[in-house]
Amino acid sequence: MPNAPIPATAEGMPKFNRAAIMTLAWKLYRRDWVNSRPASAEARRKSFSRCLKSAWMTAKFEAETARKTIKQRAADRVEELTRELMRIDARPWKMTTVADRRAIQAEIQALCITTLQ
Repeated sequence: MPNAPIPATAEGMPKFNRAAIMTLAWKLYRRDWVNSRPASAEARRKSFSRCLKSAWMTAKFEAETARKTIKQRAADRVEELTRELMRIDARPWKMTTVADRRAIQAEIQALCITTLQ
């Protein structure tokens, strides 16, 4: 593993709004404990740390989805639609699947044409 130096200014690192993350963590904490309080200070710390961890995960996920390109989003959508086609194949025999299958295949085809241009 190479020892790549990280500049002191942390260039290239994603920037997060830490105030918004902390606000979300407190919002989650208050939502969880609206009608009751933790039994001890240790339980309170564990509960808030869980809320803070959840807020950081949410912020990182939102930053990741914002960085996705149009082609990546289209590829993700095609993958979802392909899974949906597999679910349609697993339906019982008496259910009609032709219309659903055609609609999904048309959407996949449209996404493929859009991304190739």
